[in-house]
Amino acid sequence: MPVTELELILVILLDTITSFFIGAIIGGNLVRFPFRTQSYAGVESIIGRRCRVSSVSGKRIEVVANSQIWSAIPVHEEEKFSPGEVVLVKGVKGLKLQIEKLK
Repeated sequence: MPVTELELILVILLDTITSFFIGAIIGGNLVRFPFRTQSYAGVESIIGRRCRVSSVSGKRIEVVANSQIWSAIPVHEEEKFSPGEVVLVKGVKGLKLQIEKLK
């Protein structure tokens, strides 16, 4: 049974449309894949970084992280800090950084 020209055009058209949609779905997933990771913008980007203690007065500790001055609290209450010391940011509590000494 011979194939007519109209049937051939219809098969090619349907094949092209199907291939386009399958390619768009696969390509879209491949392009978005690297961007599904956790965002590292804002305050969360400071966690895990090293910063320098700028001043200590009583219980008030100030550190410089990302060229900004932050209030900080120690992760462990018994830790004492001195100005110029390099510390590690372990978390954020409100508007204060939780810091601990480098080991």
